[in-house]
Amino acid sequence: MRSLTLRLCLLTLAVSACAHVHARDAAVVPGLNLRLGRTHSADTIVFQRSMNRAGRDSSAGTRAVVLRVIEASTGTQLLEVEQRFPGGGREIVDTALAELRTLRAVAHQSHQPARTMRFTFSGTDAVGTVASVGTARDSVIEVRQVLGGPIFDSNVIDLVVAALPLHQGFTADLPFFIYERGGRVSIPVAVRERASVPFSRLGPRDVWIVSVGVPGAPATVWVDTKDHAALRVRYDITARALSFTDERVTPLHG
Repeated sequence: MRSLTLRLCLLTLAVSACAHVHARDAAVVPGLNLRLGRTHSADTIVFQRSMNRAGRDSSAGTRAVVLRVIEASTGTQLLEVEQRFPGGGREIVDTALAELRTLRAVAHQSHQPARTMRFTFSGTDAVGTVASVGTARDSVIEVRQVLGGPIFDSNVIDLVVAALPLHQGFTADLPFFIYERGGRVSIPVAVRERASVPFSRLGPRDVWIVSVGVPGAPATVWVDTKDHAALRVRYDITARALSFTDERVTPLHG
């Protein structure tokens, strides 16, 4: 019931956001065409998470990603991406809505142990609320951050990277939404190399190894060259001597 309620709330936000977008299906970055991997009406992908803290490795549960293709009342096809993973001693549930063809961010909800965030994205602004709980006094902050144009949601950064037209020498600066950094953040993306890499469940795969300059947590994404799927994602948080890696365990469809 809680999951259904969240989905209905997010869809309501999405319809509102789509109604304010005049140029539907416009690319976030003009001239940069994305290619999603095989898209089903619903798909579930599980990643095994591991952490390395000060040189010591440990298992950290799983990240489950549920993809659903839905249609807004405006006629726009949307991709809903629901992610569940451990955090703060409990489960975090992040749900993003994006236009299916362009991955332009439409709406976002994040339910965390200490706060809940809800945003919608128009062509110019991110509007929403951040509600803090469990403090001396609960609070709700109204948020409006200037975006200056279409944007990607950093919650689905690996999905966006996997959909890029990757090739040797590929580089791009992509606009992502990060609430904690004021909204619009330009993130550099670059193909480091193409290599055959072994994966624990999937075996050896031909992948693009891509560097993603996330502020404070630079990432590396391993993208399957055939299926355009993210097989591994690693974030390095040097200020905390911490890194965590998500590796896909769900078989590829191809």
